[in-house]
Amino acid sequence: MLLMTGCSGKEANVPDLDNRMSKVFSYELNQVEPEHSEQVRDWLAKARQSGKEGQFFVHSFSNDTDEYVYNYVYKKGASDYEVSFIYNPDDPRSKGSVHVSGINHSANDSFVKIKLINDLSILVNLSDDPIGKKLQDQ
Repeated sequence: MLLMTGCSGKEANVPDLDNRMSKVFSYELNQVEPEHSEQVRDWLAKARQSGKEGQFFVHSFSNDTDEYVYNYVYKKGASDYEVSFIYNPDDPRSKGSVHVSGINHSANDSFVKIKLINDLSILVNLSDDPIGKKLQDQ
């Protein structure tokens, strides 16, 4: 099982792993693709205005011909996010999943942009609990 986490920190480098994984999965805090700018701004304003504390909102951009899918995730009150890509290299049928958890709650909330290879078998899971807590509960 491979696990990459956090917006603020960086895991230990494995030679070429970062480069290979960035073709499948990447994320950035408070960043927007230029072509998504206006729609994300409007979506985020509505989410901030209408959302309840702790509520998740997702806005996605994709079509069948795009190489990547973009998911913008906002959790009302979260100032940072833990984003983890989880997969089992021993299972060739499994493409993996992305676990997203809002952390560091403050008045200055943020959102995260997640860029994924356009493959519908990769699931995005939103959770109130960081992945470490999920693993402890098992």
